[in-house]
Amino acid sequence: MYCLFALLLKADEAACLNSPAEYMQSAVEEIMAIVNTDQLKLPENSQYKRKLILTVLRHHFDFKEMSKLTLGKHWKDITDAEKDHFIEFFSQMIENSYINKIEAYSDEKIIFLKESVRGNKSLVPTVIKRNNLDIPISYKLYKTQDSWRIYDVVIEGVSLVQNYRSQFNSIIMKEKYAGLVRRIDEKVGKIASEGE
Repeated sequence: MYCLFALLLKADEAACLNSPAEYMQSAVEEIMAIVNTDQLKLPENSQYKRKLILTVLRHHFDFKEMSKLTLGKHWKDITDAEKDHFIEFFSQMIENSYINKIEAYSDEKIIFLKESVRGNKSLVPTVIKRNNLDIPISYKLYKTQDSWRIYDVVIEGVSLVQNYRSQFNSIIMKEKYAGLVRRIDEKVGKIASEGE
């Protein structure tokens, strides 16, 4: 429990950093510290490790903003209760998918490139070096008071938000909003079971 408390303290320190690149570097280091802790690699600690990673993700990602951007024009058509429900399901889907990728991490090198800042928004490009491959991943952040929050991830030129928005819009047009919720619910269950 102390580790979790210490992690949250470190996350709060990171939120006060002026540079979005420093903020992202700190966030990545937090996750890598969890992944590389020998005790947390033991099978009996797998659920606790996932809980720690989730704590970091929820601190740095703005899932409400991501949900709003992902639903696009359909966001205004659903009730507040449906919005809360969607945020919960969507965040679980992203979290589970992200955690499964993190747990497959095997000492890849992460290089932070020069950030760009426009007003209260920033783009932080990184490159993951895996064997002879360079995988570009950029993080889109916005500033709220003294904190930076992630609202989109661009992997090899493909925006996570735009990709899901296209998929979700297509489903809603064919199966209404209820059809989308049903599909996300099924996907969350499938990804979660794959990570067990």
